[in-house]
Amino acid sequence: MKILAIYFKTGSGINAIYERLVAQLTAKESAVVDVLCNEPTDQDEALCGVRNHFHATFSSKKMSWYRKFLRWFGTTPVSDQWSRNVAQVVSGDYDVVLACCSSTQLTPAVCGQFIAQQLGCKFGIYVVDAIPAPGGWIKRKSEFRGKLRIVRRILSKADYVAAANRNMLEYQLSVFPHKEGLQTDVLYTSSPEVWYTNPISERTLFLYTGSLYGLRNSDYLLGAFKRILAERPEAELMLVGLHHKLRHIDRILTPEEQQHIVLAPHTDNLAPLFADAKVLIDIDADRQKDPFLSSKITTYLRVNRMIVCETGEETPSRELFAGLNTVVQCNHCEESMYQGMKRALELASTEQDFSERGALINLFSATSVGEVLWSGLKRLTSTIE
Repeated sequence: MKILAIYFKTGSGINAIYERLVAQLTAKESAVVDVLCNEPTDQDEALCGVRNHFHATFSSKKMSWYRKFLRWFGTTPVSDQWSRNVAQVVSGDYDVVLACCSSTQLTPAVCGQFIAQQLGCKFGIYVVDAIPAPGGWIKRKSEFRGKLRIVRRILSKADYVAAANRNMLEYQLSVFPHKEGLQTDVLYTSSPEVWYTNPISERTLFLYTGSLYGLRNSDYLLGAFKRILAERPEAELMLVGLHHKLRHIDRILTPEEQQHIVLAPHTDNLAPLFADAKVLIDIDADRQKDPFLSSKITTYLRVNRMIVCETGEETPSRELFAGLNTVVQCNHCEESMYQGMKRALELASTEQDFSERGALINLFSATSVGEVLWSGLKRLTSTIE
């Protein structure tokens, strides 16, 4: 099977997700994989099996115009032009063109549909975000409508659509007309194959890694932490990453209480922080039925630490973590968050059976996700390995 994978290097996290999938495809004996990107891809071990690396620059100026046309008119002339240009660079024929895209950049999907139509081959798309993000994630109505228009146009021509969890797939399928015979899969966001096993930490440290903005509401966490501090004066809260919007911190915490909070920049070396932490914190969007599942949770599961997951009803978190003793789920309110953090602290002081996460960790493994994708592509092309 000849596969052309298209993605943009929009960030190390997303880029790693795409390339783990590509690496799984290249490991198949009957797969020949080429990659098309907006930047040169690293010639590292993860992509050593890729036959050809094609790339064509998508400049910051093009990016600016891409966003303007998307918001103003719901069109993609800049992406269309880039697609025509790269079609001259890409050589050969393919059985499947697989576009990997996020809400921040739909050009891979636009390009994938164009090239697949030119070659008369199957067109697949993997969305790691719900596009357009529902429920107020996108503040500009014009941007929401623009993305919705593009999604309806492009995904309606797809032969295969995959999303990062079941809830997200159901949402995505609800926003565009389906091509006859459309095939679908859930491709969970795969996690790095790294384990973090540490002795019980002596610090009463709650650790949150990642962004904290948009529909993620920090107020419940701060209010709950204030109550924890009243009982455990040694408690600490560390937020590691970018975009920490603590809008009401001065209203919730006194200056003295704020001294127990550390805001740290993004780092790729989380191992020492996991070792110091007593409890890991995960926060979903402050709404019900939100289709997103935080990418950090796949890493958290591999750390022998209690997890507190603040989430709404009918979310991926509720479905996936139900029944796990080492993941404490709570609602979007201060009282529930406080009870969850308090319970997690109690459990963290005793030995826990983290092996209960094994099946879930396997579900998120690159190998498992790669097998789902490979099976889906074989169905799509009626190719027998």
